[in-house]
Amino acid sequence: MRTPFASLCGFAMAIAQSGCDRCGRAQSASAEPLNAEQSALAGTASVECTSTGRPISPTLFGVAFADADADLGATAHRWGGNTTSRYNWRIGAWNTGAGWFWENIKVDSHEVFLAKAAAKGGRAAVTVPIMGWVAKDTTSSSYPTASAGPQEKTDEYRSGAGNGVGPDGKTLLVAKSVQLTSMQSTPADIGEWVSKIRSAEKAAGKRVVYEYILDNEPGLWSTSHRDVHPEPMSYDELLERTIAYASAIRKADPDALIAGPASFGWWEYFYSTVDHDKGFVLKPDRRAHGDEPLVAWYLRKLAEYEKRTGIRLLDVLDVHFYPQADGVQFPDGKGGDGDGKTDEATNALRYRVTRSLWDRTYTDESWIKDKMYLIPRMKELIAKNYPGLGLQIGEYNFGAEQHPAGGVALAEGLGRMAQEGVDHAYYWTAPGKNTPAYWAFRAYTNYDGKGGRFSGAILPSTSAPGTALYASRSANGKKWVLIALNFSTTETKPMQIALKGCSAFTSRKVLVSKGETSGFAVGEISPDAEGLRTSLPPTSISVIELQ
Repeated sequence: MRTPFASLCGFAMAIAQSGCDRCGRAQSASAEPLNAEQSALAGTASVECTSTGRPISPTLFGVAFADADADLGATAHRWGGNTTSRYNWRIGAWNTGAGWFWENIKVDSHEVFLAKAAAKGGRAAVTVPIMGWVAKDTTSSSYPTASAGPQEKTDEYRSGAGNGVGPDGKTLLVAKSVQLTSMQSTPADIGEWVSKIRSAEKAAGKRVVYEYILDNEPGLWSTSHRDVHPEPMSYDELLERTIAYASAIRKADPDALIAGPASFGWWEYFYSTVDHDKGFVLKPDRRAHGDEPLVAWYLRKLAEYEKRTGIRLLDVLDVHFYPQADGVQFPDGKGGDGDGKTDEATNALRYRVTRSLWDRTYTDESWIKDKMYLIPRMKELIAKNYPGLGLQIGEYNFGAEQHPAGGVALAEGLGRMAQEGVDHAYYWTAPGKNTPAYWAFRAYTNYDGKGGRFSGAILPSTSAPGTALYASRSANGKKWVLIALNFSTTETKPMQIALKGCSAFTSRKVLVSKGETSGFAVGEISPDAEGLRTSLPPTSISVIELQ
């Protein structure tokens, strides 16, 4: 069943495609007058043109790493993920952890990443290890069969590197020796690294790194990095490591933003891994800390630290968001169309779960079975416990990257994050070239291939069931970009957009993406007494530019 939220996304996409479908090629023309039946079916939408709106953060449209093509128009790049928890900046190597046979490998260094990010004109956010262990070389592995014994699987490309699971399927919890693969990484080591990065930037006359992120998903360390951190993360460990490593970063680069704790998802917002392992009913770690939810306690303690010392160690609250509903991310544990099932029921679910970002009335349709309203919830925690911090969605993905529905879901998520005032966000990893997700991202960052983007301020807007509409006004007030979405897989939706308080526009155009690899095609749009009139094709994204 379509919900109002799901239907919000369908509106804009139909606008641009009607002309192309009718002629078999892209064309620009005025939409024909609606007949009586069409008028009855037409949805109404509106934009409050006179509103001051909410500023759109320039780092909202970020991606992981910096390997996407420049045309994507990503505005920020994040060096992050599980492997960066074990990155040794001195030798350009990390350990792959649970993701790939626990191997130390040589990788493109952070210098390579920063050069790519600088060349693409984006800002860079760098994840710094605070777990205390990094790769010592580029050849070792944590569970070599020579010492750990036979295992379920070994890496066919590296002889003897096991997956840390015995032939009987039982997990080998502890490596024979941490020193087998790893060496200690202290706050002083991280401070030295940050100092070198900042010195290189000063020499080049350009700041690239605007933010340092305090590691990645510490609640999962005892799983993703159990070879060196088998103990579950606790309240106290998280705070102590934050204070120690953030202090070194602040000293080395006083002007950079510091973000944390990079929580992976729902239960880590409320509990430590100690609580998870002992059971949330018992929640011994949380009870030992006043029965206060983890993120709330973490923020409050850091606020108290600043009040006591005058040193601010956190500027941005960083949390991750991956929909947990069945099939949205991973179909039966296997990859699919960009990861995730793409049948009609799952796509409808994919649209709905984006509501967990913002809707206080929506109960997440997964094992969570609770009202998440992630962005308002985190903003409330900030306001109560550490006022003034920014909010970052450090990782997110809605699945089905290669399916039109995945593109529409991503476009809806980006619009909602802008509307709700998220300060920084990084898609994981980056949309594949010419996938529907790629074009959804470009709707906001480079819709015309000439740098046209959704920027300035986002304005209040409304839309009809089955559609969504987001509107931005440039800083100089001369350019407006509207993004309209149609969630319906079968219905073309005529749409009338009331531009309340807008002055006359001298030019208007619409570009439409239906998920094809070719991207956007020119569509049809025309003025009417209230504003604009257009039509949205099924499962589409429409970008309306007004000058």
